[in-house]
Formats: sequence, structure tokens, C-alpha cells
Amino acid sequence: MNIRMYIIGATLFLIFAGWFVFAFISQGDIQPIDLINGYYIPEMPLAIAILIPTTILALLSLLHMLFYRVVEYIQNKSRNSDFRKLEGAIFMNLKGKVDDKPQYTTKLYRDMGELLSVSKIVLNNGAELNDGNKFKKIVDNINAIKNGAVLQLDHSVGYHIKELNYWNMLREDSHSAESILMERGFYSDELYAHAFAHLCKFATYSTIQRYMRWFNIEALFSILQRVDAEVDGLDLGKGEILDLISSVPFSRDSYTRLAKTIKYSSMSPDFRLELFKHLIEKSDEAIEGYLYTLLNLEMTKEAEETIQEHQVEHIDHIKAYITLKKHSPNLLDLDYFFDRNK
Repeated sequence: MNIRMYIIGATLFLIFAGWFVFAFISQGDIQPIDLINGYYIPEMPLAIAILIPTTILALLSLLHMLFYRVVEYIQNKSRNSDFRKLEGAIFMNLKGKVDDKPQYTTKLYRDMGELLSVSKIVLNNGAELNDGNKFKKIVDNINAIKNGAVLQLDHSVGYHIKELNYWNMLREDSHSAESILMERGFYSDELYAHAFAHLCKFATYSTIQRYMRWFNIEALFSILQRVDAEVDGLDLGKGEILDLISSVPFSRDSYTRLAKTIKYSSMSPDFRLELFKHLIEKSDEAIEGYLYTLLNLEMTKEAEETIQEHQVEHIDHIKAYITLKKHSPNLLDLDYFFDRNK
């Protein structure tokens, strides 16, 4: 019961009780009542005397109500505090930060918080919340980004969601790469490496060198495609190219990818051959990339001589291409034979 309403009701009841006794029972006075050690209850009207114990009872009831209101206030304060902590933990979970572990006071919220701390909220595709739901904005943002949208976000959404948004941004516009690289230390190494590979598609070489800590094989291929190009071209010598190639790990398939990449660049055929001859001296695994370059340049005889000279093994697909090429020179796709080996 509301305390104010209780006080009003109790006061009206005491007035009614006093009036009822005075009007219908007795209008006389009671005699003085001796208590102890000279203390006594003086003479007073019976209606007033009746109100003394009822007033005391009303006050005790009020104190009882106040006591439990204080207890309820303390309990509600703890529950409200835990509720806000749980609410914050849900936001952090949606933002991708699941290692945050608030300290809860009440057992129910402690159990729910503990479960949430070892879980990750995964939204259903197309999940929607009511307009009044406080989680609606962040859920809508996450779903939009998962569907490939690029949004304008502030730091309050968390770096995990911003990183997902940046992946979408790079797919739409490579020129956003440098702004991502400038935000150092907030995102995964995979994003920075991917952004750097995009940067290498258009930036000047001096800008590229500024972020070389993220250099990788995809960035290398992006750079090599621009060598000597008329638009956004890079002027790199053989020494610089070899230094770039030597700075990343290469496998046999990687050398083949390299040969395919520079095939579409503006490098001269002589430069491509010279580059692979140097790579063969450094690693036998570059031989397949060299053979690809020779065959791409229609140098079939030179490719056969290279196979004989180096005694190359496990290249049946290349030998088959050379044999068929002699009979159907215009019908064979070189990339088909090399891709079949993977």
C-alpha cells in the first residue's frame, strides 16, 4: 500500500472511531489509571482514551511498512544495478566484446551474466526488433552490415562492428584503404593486410612504403600489375621487384600465380623472362612459373629445352599442353592446364 494513502486512511479511521465512541457509546470520562512509580493516565474522555492504543497500533503498522519499504528499496537498487550491468553486457556482446565480466549482486542476474560471458549472441538472418526496443539500432546496423551495406558509424558501436563495416567498404571502394590503415591498433591484422593490398592498387609507391609492415603476397601482386602501366603505373626496376618478391614466402603455386599476374601487367616480355630466370637461380620451385611465361609467349621450343635442361618432375600437365599445342595451337587455353594441377 502507498504510505501516503495509508496515513490518510488511518487518520480518517481514527477520527471516525473517536466520533463513533463519543456519539453512540459514551460521552463520559474515564477515571485516572495508576501505572507504576507515580505515573498514571489522567482523566480524559472515553473517546480520546480509545484513540491512544489505536494510534499506537497505526504508528507501529506505519513503522512496519517503512521498514519493508527500506528493505525493498535496497533490494530493488541491487536488482536495478544488476539489470543495467546485464544490459551493458548484452550491448558489449553484440559489439563483439565477450570478455567483459561485470560483478553482479543478485543470484539471478549473476547466473544470467555468467552464461552471457561464455556465449556469443548470433543474430538470425532478417532479425527485427520492435521500434521501442533499446537494442533495435545496433541489431539493425549489424544486420545491414552482414548484408553488405556500408554505414556511417561512430565509435560507440564498437571496433568489431566497425571492422565488418570496413570490409564492406573495401569491397565497394579501394580508396578507403589508407583511412583504415591510419587507424592503427584497433582492428585485426587480416583487415590491415587486406586494406594494404587494396592500397597497392592505386597509391603512389612512397605511400605504399609508408605501410610496408602489412606487406603480403596479395599486395605484391597488386603492385606488379601496375609496373610500367600507363594509368597509375609504378616505375620499378628488377632489383626492387626482386626485393619485394624475396620479402614474402613463395610456394610453387605462388610462382605460377606470379607468372599469371605479370602476364596482365605492362612489363615487357624480355623483362618477364629475365625476372623468372633470376628467380630460378634462387629457387627451383620457380620453374613452373617460368615455363608458364615461356608458353604464354608462344616459346614452346624454349620450354621443351628448359624441361630437358632442368629435368623437371611432376609436370605432366605441362608436357600434355606442349604436345597438344603442336596439333591444335589455337584451341588450347594455357590457364586451364595449369589450373587443373591444383
